[in-house]
Amino acid sequence: MAFDINEFLQVAYAWIINFLQEFFPRYVIPNLQFIIQIILIIVVGYIAGRVCKAIVRKILYVTGLKRMTARTWTEDILRVTGYKGDVAEFIGDLVKWSIYILTLAVIVQFLGFTTIASLFNQVIIFVPRLILAILVIIVGFMVADFFGKVFEEASRKFLREDVLAKFSGGLMKYSVSMVAVIIAFGLIGLDINAMLILFSALLAVVVIVFAVGLKDLIPNLTATIHLKNTLKVGDKIKVGKYSGVVERIDPFAVVLRVNRKNVILPSSLLVKEPIEKELKER
Repeated sequence: MAFDINEFLQVAYAWIINFLQEFFPRYVIPNLQFIIQIILIIVVGYIAGRVCKAIVRKILYVTGLKRMTARTWTEDILRVTGYKGDVAEFIGDLVKWSIYILTLAVIVQFLGFTTIASLFNQVIIFVPRLILAILVIIVGFMVADFFGKVFEEASRKFLREDVLAKFSGGLMKYSVSMVAVIIAFGLIGLDINAMLILFSALLAVVVIVFAVGLKDLIPNLTATIHLKNTLKVGDKIKVGKYSGVVERIDPFAVVLRVNRKNVILPSSLLVKEPIEKELKER
């Protein structure tokens, strides 16, 4: 028996018409006001989400958040997650989706699904805490980046050693960042006791390793601080068998110019040995 496409279409058309004739009078028309209310809630929630995102993003742009987070860890983390916007855009999206979830919760409550509505209410309570935690991480990373650079530059000027300067700056940067992450985890309700113990242990290990590595340099560093009160660049001195002019005073050593050569003397040696200093004529 051959398949008649025209007959099939006629049957399908008749079924659809019959279904609509029964569906609208039985389900739609009696609940028309209810359906319109739900549609209005969806439309209002959608518009409110888009508007609030635009307002939040504008406020964050005006406050300079985009400029302050440029070329920082926050931007790098967003790139790793695959997010194409900036930090202000990300926070705006969080606000937008929070309103969308709130809209769904209202609709579910309106439909009478109390169990699902309670679940949405828990999500709604959690979302603001999540946004606050993200803001804490963003601000914490910005502060960490700032103090890391400050400590690195200060160490470079004081110690005149790039490796130690980068280490001190990195230690400050990662420490502040870890504190920000721990605070953020605490805001969203996670147990931070284990993280505090782990962070304290790691910091203690780093400090111990750093102290052991610098055990030979620390006496020279403290000696330099003492020598800066007694010696100046240009002074003519004699230490042991070396006699010359102080070329410069480094954090860990004193450089003497002796017969067109530079002699580097550890600062601790100058503290232990007698120093003959030629007095300048007045």
